[in-house]
Amino acid sequence: MWYEVLPSFFIITAGLGLPGWALYHIHNLTLGNHHRRSLHTLWQRRAYQRDDRLTGNPYVVNGLEKIPD
Repeated sequence: MWYEVLPSFFIITAGLGLPGWALYHIHNLTLGNHHRRSLHTLWQRRAYQRDDRLTGNPYVVNGLEKIPD
């Protein structure tokens, strides 16, 4: 019957969804936020270093008030 496919469906869904869900929480435990910043390009690395230099935490949202005069 049609319900015999349900165990396989739940196993596949858990196998695909669990790693993303786990990384979301692992990043929160290790980095202090839920999203890891990508540092693959030079532009992203420089933005990361700039935010770290200006605020001391590269994951804080920076506005114009954080830039010294």
